[in-house]
Amino acid sequence: MSSLYDPEQFLSRLPHLPKDKPAAVVFNAHITGLAVTRALGRENIPVLALDRDARAYGLASKYLHSAAICPNPLTNEEDFVDFLLQMGERLPVKAVLFPSNDEWVFAVSRHRDRLEKYYHFPFSPLEIVESVLNKKKLYQTAERLGVPIPKTWYPDEWMDIEAEAKKVTYPCILKPVEQRSFYDAFSAKVLEAHTPNEVIQLLKKVYPHSVVIQEIVPAGLSNYVSLCSYMRPNGEMVAGFVGRKLEQYPPDFGTGCLVKSEDLPDLAELGANILRTLAYYGISESEFILDHRDGVYKLLDINTRTWKWIGLPIACGWNLPLYAYEEAIGSPLTLPVSPTRKGMRWVYLKDYLTLTASGKYVSPQEHLHVHELAELLTGTSESCLDAVLDLDDPVPAARLLENFYTRSYVCPC
Repeated sequence: MSSLYDPEQFLSRLPHLPKDKPAAVVFNAHITGLAVTRALGRENIPVLALDRDARAYGLASKYLHSAAICPNPLTNEEDFVDFLLQMGERLPVKAVLFPSNDEWVFAVSRHRDRLEKYYHFPFSPLEIVESVLNKKKLYQTAERLGVPIPKTWYPDEWMDIEAEAKKVTYPCILKPVEQRSFYDAFSAKVLEAHTPNEVIQLLKKVYPHSVVIQEIVPAGLSNYVSLCSYMRPNGEMVAGFVGRKLEQYPPDFGTGCLVKSEDLPDLAELGANILRTLAYYGISESEFILDHRDGVYKLLDINTRTWKWIGLPIACGWNLPLYAYEEAIGSPLTLPVSPTRKGMRWVYLKDYLTLTASGKYVSPQEHLHVHELAELLTGTSESCLDAVLDLDDPVPAARLLENFYTRSYVCPC
């Protein structure tokens, strides 16, 4: 399979790209990258896809101009950047970059000065991205703006740890200020504590990693919603689309496999206010949780990139990747007259069917009926779309089946 994506052959095709329409470079070409590829390719934009693994679904899309296997930026960042520079030297005009998860965002951002000769960056510089991803800065900015968040404490400011630990609401979680190094050290995104003594012991364990402490808001899975938007450099927020998570896989610590569009306009201004204050522009997903104790949506996180179910707002009329592309190359934004297909659902059938077979789902009233599954499989559904299966672009689904029966491809989307 990898011979299909030979880097040298890929590089040799780049000079033949059209000069009147810049290419889009999509990397991490799994579910997220596939959605971005389709969104741009259907607008006749030449798309180049990169991934570290030839099994990635997005490498098989018919909407690609070409694709290649590239160095893994997480383990070989300099080699990855060198490959982008080799690409840039062969491109007829500057291309637009679309990284699809955090390590790819950081890899190109750290080398922005070198890469901007050949590429447009449709998102904020590294220092701003880091200020959004830094949990302490994010929550303190939210507090200053009056954006609701779960109760949060900052132990690096404590003078008397034992006294302050007694003031925390339990149970609670310790969240890293910087996610990647924390996960590498402890193989966990957060650590949970139920007593002051546990907090004290965990603070000793995680040192010197900086963390915030946050209460656990009692809530069901469907209380998690996300504001999806494109923020322009002038501070204007485009879209304000909201999706509600209905199911996730794996059930206890996974990512969304069934998501539904919602009409919650009040969330838009909450998210826009904090993004403007942080001076962030680009595509983002702002995650909130509904706290039933006071009926308030509270900010949990902001992802400064495309995310797994970005295909849902695209299907509902908000082509976020297209807006980012057009802004980057200096074209007017092709905004819809009005958003369409309200109440749409997005599903990743592979994980969704595995979840339902296990019986560990939590939203049976929202599940897909048999006739809806049949419509998905026959390409006739107007109320739901699958992350991979699309009869207009069928080969990625064939790649999914091939992976399933050989060796599964796991990607941190």
